[in-house]
Amino acid sequence: MEIFLIPIGAIFLGLVFIFLLKNYSPPPPQEQVVWNNPEDKPVYLLDRSEFRDKCLDFLAKFNLEYRHSIWANDRELEIDMFDETPVVGGKYLALCIFEPINRTVDMMTVKGFLDTVKGEGAHRGIIITTGYFTEEAIQIASEEDQVELVNVVSFLDYLKRFDIY
Repeated sequence: MEIFLIPIGAIFLGLVFIFLLKNYSPPPPQEQVVWNNPEDKPVYLLDRSEFRDKCLDFLAKFNLEYRHSIWANDRELEIDMFDETPVVGGKYLALCIFEPINRTVDMMTVKGFLDTVKGEGAHRGIIITTGYFTEEAIQIASEEDQVELVNVVSFLDYLKRFDIY
């Protein structure tokens, strides 16, 4: 009788694992930007100062008044803005990341920026990058709902929609 308990237990455990795997789906892949010719790549994705200017143009389309900005390091531009709109207005912060390491912005960067947004008393924050975000970074941002993430695909799409491409 005992000899039957082990196979029955293994079958039961296997069915539980199969049921759990059916409820798990892998994250959807992020869209990638592919340039057929390197010369097709816009100059603002190649040059830091052009990227800064394009970020400011982009943020201005959301009625955000530029106050000041500073390069925190060779890759990260911090921008302080203000929106005078009643009720939803207030202080806004942006972090523009030019050519992130391994073309991805990780969870720690997003978490650190989220802490900065809260610490500065800003209404919201936005991270714009010429790269992509890790799944963990996307998850942190979606849980907190105080930071908007804009990867290179979304950035290019917005620029085209706003006619500032």
